[in-house]
Amino acid sequence: MKKLYFIATVVICCFITTACEKKFLDKAPGVDLTEDNAFLNKANLETFVTTIYRYAVHSNFRYRIQSEAVASPANYYTPFSGVNTTDCIHPSSSISDEGDASEAAFINNNRWNEGVILPANIVNVEDFRYYIRWIAMRQINLVLKRINEVPDADDAYKKQVVAEVKALRAMNYMEMLKRYGGVPIVEKVFQPGEQVDVPRSSFDDCVKFIVKDVDEAIPNLPAVYSASQTGRITALAALAIKSEVLLYAASPQFNTATPVISMGNAADNQLICYGNADPNHWKLAADAAKAAIDYALANGYGLIDEPANRIPKELDNGTVGPLGNYRVSWETNNNKELIMMYQGGANSANGITNVGNAPLTFWNPTCYGSFWSGISVPLNFIRKYEKLDGTPQTWDAAGGTDLIAKYNELDPRFKQTMSYTNGYYTARDPIAQIYNGGKDYANCKGGVWLRKYIPRNATSANFVMNDVIFRVNELYLNYAEALNEFSGPVAEAYAAVNAIRTRSGMPNLPAGLTKEQFRQRVRNEIAIELVNDDHRFWDIKRWLIAEEEGVMKGNFEGLQITRTGTAPNYKYTWKPYTFETRTFNKNMYLHPFPQNEVLKGNLIQNPGW
Repeated sequence: MKKLYFIATVVICCFITTACEKKFLDKAPGVDLTEDNAFLNKANLETFVTTIYRYAVHSNFRYRIQSEAVASPANYYTPFSGVNTTDCIHPSSSISDEGDASEAAFINNNRWNEGVILPANIVNVEDFRYYIRWIAMRQINLVLKRINEVPDADDAYKKQVVAEVKALRAMNYMEMLKRYGGVPIVEKVFQPGEQVDVPRSSFDDCVKFIVKDVDEAIPNLPAVYSASQTGRITALAALAIKSEVLLYAASPQFNTATPVISMGNAADNQLICYGNADPNHWKLAADAAKAAIDYALANGYGLIDEPANRIPKELDNGTVGPLGNYRVSWETNNNKELIMMYQGGANSANGITNVGNAPLTFWNPTCYGSFWSGISVPLNFIRKYEKLDGTPQTWDAAGGTDLIAKYNELDPRFKQTMSYTNGYYTARDPIAQIYNGGKDYANCKGGVWLRKYIPRNATSANFVMNDVIFRVNELYLNYAEALNEFSGPVAEAYAAVNAIRTRSGMPNLPAGLTKEQFRQRVRNEIAIELVNDDHRFWDIKRWLIAEEEGVMKGNFEGLQITRTGTAPNYKYTWKPYTFETRTFNKNMYLHPFPQNEVLKGNLIQNPGW
């Protein structure tokens, strides 16, 4: 079996070189920055733990703070000088039917839609944290090796730190597992000059390693932290990691005897799937999700569900409407539904807090002069929004004469997620002019702009945007999906998904669904509820549906919108049109390992690359 040799070289060099020291570990006054000093006392260790969080916790928006470290194949650790470079980061929404980046020329996510992903560009087009994760792993393993050297740290504190870094290690291995399949499991700290001889571990061994780290961490993690420590990993966050990794492991992509594309050596298929289809993996996933839900409810977490706010009365005239439960759940800071968030965005005026530079914004040059791409949402995805009575909405190929009436019939989550024609836009520009000739229509190929996570009070000034990694709602959906796959649509599965629908004013799923029918309804619910949460791209792949027409392949449609009539009684006609044809190749179900690493002969490349 081929071996992995780059890990120690990368992470050791990044620890000891002067260039890395500037950002690797904040220097205490009067203390030289060395590895040993991190363990001189509890204060230094706490600083080191803060550094580990910076490297180990990712943003769901693929965002880099100005001056943050970023790795590239040519230079494993390079100070990042700004956000406006050609490899700009963009949410995964624009990779799937969930969204379309309006500036195809410089948004690297579009390389996925064009089918031109390569081992040579994978670090720039999605997994820019590939090398950064290995830095985090070395830091974590160093703490596990040397924490007992800290003289003034009591046992309870040391146990908590060990639990935190193990949970962070589990989360990073989960992020690698869903991209690459089995990866090398590295538990020791290698010294400079020491040869690293660690092969890729099997998919099964990686799942077990992640679960073991989580199970060992949970007993020593708190349910909550003080306000000053918000963002540190809790027991519930660890339970959410376990729920997610077991859900992925149980899914068709990995829970199979035969992978989508076999490895060159059939014996190596163990690296990318279990090698058998075992329904008991769904039972493990269901149990993990239920344990997380039970813990959440017992410790003050839960779904945001105020009955009066289930169906907010949007005014559709540029006036700010009331906050619905769904919007509160993702917009309001520190609410009871949020389990873990990325905390790096609010550190700088040039970070994700800035409207003009946030990669997620829909503002275009005619509005704020921003040169960032917005994300419009294809009709392919809008079709997933049901009518208020729970039946499918119709979008006739011939179009229609009253788009606003069409929108008014939809699931209330639609208006809480999108910026739509004639709806509230911003405090500066209240009415969204999304129609032919309207200033907000430029590059809006889908016909609506994705707004979720941009708060109502956003202006041209900075604002703090929640960057959610785990939320309680996904635990309910994990449970419903896994339970149905193992037991069929039993009452508990119905109850879990109906709790999500009820809080947004949608009727319960109809009784008597078959297992397949329930599967499709739950998958649709996951798509709607978790839009722009960095789930859709991965769900499409784990369900093996990327090649279905209009998902990640084939024709993508938007709405041509025209304003008619006179003020104040304008009408908006609409008609579907195809704006793009996308390509998806089977090898894209798994990421390729970076070409630079494969060329060293140290890694078994994934199939098809």
